[in-house]
Amino acid sequence: MAGATGRAHRKVARAGLLALVAACAVMKEPPGGPPDFDAPVLLEVTPDSGAIADSLRGPIVFQFDEVISEASGGGLDRLFRLSPRPVQLNVGWKRTRIEVRPDEGWRSNRVYQVTLLPGITDLSNNRLQEGRHLVFTTGGPIPPTHIAGEVLDWENGRVGQGAAIEAILLPDSLVYEGRADSAGHYSLEALPVGDYLLIGIIDANNNGRRDRREAFDSSSVRLDSVIERSLWAFVQDTIGPQLQRATAVDSVTVRLQFSQKLAFGDPTDDVVQVWVLPDTLPVPVDAVWDVVVYDSVAAVERAAADSVRAAADSTAADTAVGGVEPSPTPPPPPAAIRAAGSDTTVAQQDTSVAQRLLADRPKLQSEWVVRLRSPLPPGSRYLIQASAPNLNGVVNESRTVLVLAGTPDEQ
Repeated sequence: MAGATGRAHRKVARAGLLALVAACAVMKEPPGGPPDFDAPVLLEVTPDSGAIADSLRGPIVFQFDEVISEASGGGLDRLFRLSPRPVQLNVGWKRTRIEVRPDEGWRSNRVYQVTLLPGITDLSNNRLQEGRHLVFTTGGPIPPTHIAGEVLDWENGRVGQGAAIEAILLPDSLVYEGRADSAGHYSLEALPVGDYLLIGIIDANNNGRRDRREAFDSSSVRLDSVIERSLWAFVQDTIGPQLQRATAVDSVTVRLQFSQKLAFGDPTDDVVQVWVLPDTLPVPVDAVWDVVVYDSVAAVERAAADSVRAAADSTAADTAVGGVEPSPTPPPPPAAIRAAGSDTTVAQQDTSVAQRLLADRPKLQSEWVVRLRSPLPPGSRYLIQASAPNLNGVVNESRTVLVLAGTPDEQ
């Protein structure tokens, strides 16, 4: 009896072991196959880059090796760019392929450029890191043209990283698009021969278009082969600079702050008028400088004052000198100051083309400094008027009031 019971137990144990082995075999391969860690692969594009598709009627087809997620990049329509810019770009999802076509259809005898941006993902959220750019025509050969250069954010004194580029073919107003890289460099190739309005945009909202209050620069070019053109972007305002504040630097110097960057160049002395209040008696203006020139003038004046003090100290015990103080060295003219004040530090540190361009062009300023011929007594009030041009050349006449602290008795 005991032997029979043992055999029964061994039979049950063998059955359990067999069931466990079978279960493990099933668990080796989970439903759906092994985990997918590979990004999707773009197998082909039809028509491919370089094609002459003079009979193209259907969409451009991007064929992948697996099913693509419709949510790629926050929406597939965000990952495709077509030039010339269409009224509406239709992007269709067909599981393993994506179809792209302009809403108005393909026009004959036209150069088209299609860009797939990085960001395509599969159903396992594996991301394709590379993009694809292709050029084809609907009639005629692809033109061997090339336009390149740098976009500079002139107002802020830095490269136009990721700036949007528009090359508008005239007179048809066909817009070919591009992007500057992290160094502000852009390159557009295979554009139709013709006249263009070239625009570089500091694209603050990253929508690829020029919006109100975004800095930009434009240039007219004739493209028939290879062109290089740098673009200096700034906010192009149709209203001139507004005088916002006047601040006393010392008893004869006043700093004026404006609402915009000012046109580059030396202001003339007649662009600022000063009157004492309440009698509105004019106060003579001796000079008007931009900040760069003023800083250099102030440095020369400080050096001259230090020289006078040093000379006085060194000759205090020498009665032969007769107590004569050396005359202060007059400040150099603005042009000489600008030539001597060229800053090459950035160019030495970064040899990129954009940085060299920035180093060679003075920084824009939104301030002037006014030197008066007579001191401003404490506690007095002054009306200041300035006629200042912005970078567009628009001149605005505006006023502000300067109020000095203290009372005249404190002099």
